[in-house]
Amino acid sequence: MPNMSSSVLSFPASSHVVINGSFYRDPSYSLWSTVYVNASGNVTTSGPFTYPNASTPFVASVSDFYDVVGDGASLEVVARAEYAAFHEAGVYISSTNEVYFTSNKLNTTNATEYRFPSYGQFSKISLTPSANGTYEWSTLLPPSDQLVMPNGGTVYNGQVLMAAQGYGLDVASSLVLVDPATGKGRTLVNNFYGRVFNSINDVAVLFANRAVDEQWVFFTDPPYGYFQGFKPYPSLPAQVYAFHPPTGTIRVVADGFERPNGIQFSEDYKTCYISDTGFISAVAGDPHPADGRRPGTIYAYDVVAPPEGADPKLVPPTLTNRRVFAFADSGMPDGIKVDTAGNVYAGCFDGVH
Repeated sequence: MPNMSSSVLSFPASSHVVINGSFYRDPSYSLWSTVYVNASGNVTTSGPFTYPNASTPFVASVSDFYDVVGDGASLEVVARAEYAAFHEAGVYISSTNEVYFTSNKLNTTNATEYRFPSYGQFSKISLTPSANGTYEWSTLLPPSDQLVMPNGGTVYNGQVLMAAQGYGLDVASSLVLVDPATGKGRTLVNNFYGRVFNSINDVAVLFANRAVDEQWVFFTDPPYGYFQGFKPYPSLPAQVYAFHPPTGTIRVVADGFERPNGIQFSEDYKTCYISDTGFISAVAGDPHPADGRRPGTIYAYDVVAPPEGADPKLVPPTLTNRRVFAFADSGMPDGIKVDTAGNVYAGCFDGVH
């Protein structure tokens, strides 16, 4: 029997399977934003559901969720900002007990401090509280001149592996490995046989529990940089790649996306999860920038070993049997994480699903 924590609001599917009367919901907002439509066909300001309050920050649609959050679950704010400082990555380094993260795209007119009019901030926060109980958050200097517009990241060989979107043709999109001990970074890959990547978004390591020469780095490459105005027109499809740093081998392993975004492997490395965030077009002037017809979906793939006799350092595992794992009811699933129990977490428009 799961613990029925007082901080969790129980909201099973039966609570909203039928909504009486006429109603409407903007797909960018949460279920709680559903409103009634009056007799004139106009939306009203009232709806069938009441927003959860601060005392119940967690919402359970199935009883298994109580096993995830445990008894007496709570939220704690460890950092605040008046701008979009906390956007992507969330890379935890156990040796220092720190989390590295990136901002959303920021704009500046300070040409002295910043190379380009748009930039991404790279920061870290210590999870070891100070004497007064606060957590130290610091903005980092760029680890290298190639870490421009950083986005997603992961741990690779004890270091921080970052997806850098780059800027124009001045700085190529790349994977940059940052040493948490020195703060320095080095570029691991920045092209596909001479063709520039669009704007690498997120990265995950397959077989991270093995020796480094047995690990493959998988990353997504959507065209967000072009649509957001800081990268040239795409010269590659929106694809997913497998990269072997020791040999430099790189292969395309998945396509057919509008905007491949978050990527993660299950704890046993048998399943790969990739989100498609085509829901947001990011095209200037689009009359429907958030379009419910477009995907806000996490796909699951089987991870299949290379054919017998193939060199596992030159031929990556393949991704097969694509299927829908989850569709986000609120916006789209951006970054995704997994836990050791097999649960998948996604940052959606109304919170973590």
